[in-house]
Order: sequence, then C-alpha cells, then structure tokens
Amino acid sequence: MNHKLIFIDIDGTLFNHKKDDIPESAKEAILNAKSKGHKIFLSTGRPYADIDKEILDLPLDGMIVSCGAVVYVENKPIYCKTYPQKELINLIQFMSNNNIGFSLDGIHKNYLSEEAFICLSGLMFKNNEDSELSRAMMAKNNCFPFEEMKEEDLKEVVKISIFTKNKESCEKLFQKIPDSLTGFMYKNYHLDLYNGEISIKGITKATGLKQITNYLNKAIEATVAIGDSLNDLDILQAAGLSICMGNGADECKKVADFTTKDISDDGLAYALKHFNLAD
Repeated sequence: MNHKLIFIDIDGTLFNHKKDDIPESAKEAILNAKSKGHKIFLSTGRPYADIDKEILDLPLDGMIVSCGAVVYVENKPIYCKTYPQKELINLIQFMSNNNIGFSLDGIHKNYLSEEAFICLSGLMFKNNEDSELSRAMMAKNNCFPFEEMKEEDLKEVVKISIFTKNKESCEKLFQKIPDSLTGFMYKNYHLDLYNGEISIKGITKATGLKQITNYLNKAIEATVAIGDSLNDLDILQAAGLSICMGNGADECKKVADFTTKDISDDGLAYALKHFNLAD
C-alpha cells in the first residue's frame, strides 16, 4: 500500500462546534488510518497554544499551525516565519484605537485584547463568572492579556486572529493591510461575532504541507488534505488528494476533488473510509 500523509483541519473538520466535541467516528478512523501506516498531521489556523489536549493526544506525526507560519514534525519545529515588526505595531495601534478584539498568536503564547480575552475565556470555560479563575485557566492554556505582553514577545508573533462585533472598523482595518500581509473576515454565527485572520502573505497551510513533504522526502502526490474553510483553500489546491467537508465553504467545495458528508454526519470518517485510508 502507498502510505499517505494526511493533513486534517481542526475547526469544522475534526472538531464539531455545534456539539462541542470530536466525533468518536473521527477518532476511530484516525487511529485506524495510523495503524495502516499513514501519517497524521494537523493543519490548522490555530496557534499551538490553542490546541486542546484531547486533540494533541491523537496519534499525530506533526502539525501545521497558525496557517503555515509554524510547522512541526514529531514535535520538532522545522519551520517558523514571524511577523514583520513595523507592520505588526501599526496594526496593533489601529485595532486598539478602533475597538477591534484581537489575538496576537505567538510561537509559545497568545496575547489577547480585552474583547478577545472575554470572548475566548467565555467560550473555553462556559458559565465561569470568576474573572480571576478565568485568567488562571487561560494562562494554563498559554493565553494572556495583551497588556502583559513584553517587547520581546512581539518578535514571536506569527499571526493575528480577530474576534469582534465591530464590523465597520474591521472592514477599515482590512483596507489598511499592507502588501506584505493578507487576511480575511467572515461572520461567525456560532459565536455571534466577526472572525478574521491576518497572516504573512505567501504563508499558508500549503506552505506547511510543502515544508513537511520536503523534510520527509515525500512526493506531493502522497498527500491528502481535508478541510472546510477559507484558510484551507491553498492546501486543498496543493495536495495530491483534496477533500472538503459537507459543511464546508462553497469555495472549498469547488476546488476539492471530493466533498464528504457533514461533520455532524461523520464526514471525516466517511472520507477516510471512502478512499480506503481507514477501514
């Protein structure tokens, strides 16, 4: 059998936000694919600090995090691209002055504005009214308030994530993004806010896929990418086989080789079994 490198997105592909869990069928299919000799990689926009233990406990051979800015194989960082400092400082100033909630995603830590901190702590620790406890729990997850950020931490920023209800200011921000950066924004109906990302132009999940295939001396044809959202477009176009979730964005369905079932209908497991990557 030709063993594959399987790249799996987290949110909307592996993790079901509607049910707040990873489907058991997905876990079983991943374990089965691994037992057949395939290699399993995460491919996510999340920074490493935002990846839950339940996900990290899967039999992973590596991961692409922060949309390709940081890449790991067997827990070893093989690639890292950090933000240009002048552009980063200008964006922070604009977001702070215009009430845009943001997270500065670093290699080891994330620093969140007050709006983003409240949003994410509420999401991660539901029904928790104790702000001090929330701060302690967020710190355990390597998420800290922006005001605690030191100058040296700015040099480790790899991506900006946006969590805000302020659509107009967000649109102005995206008009100000310099040519060296790129970004997108969408309405997140699950969280009732606007989500966005601003990353380094040319650095995508496809960058991570190519770094890993080069490192392991594998052909692109041996890769499988599974995703659902706009930040998966590049890796779906680059992979040897591309699979979009049934709940995925129309743009992803157009470029994918195959559209599987919805995440709530065991879509990940269905895809792996359909291509005989799992039993």
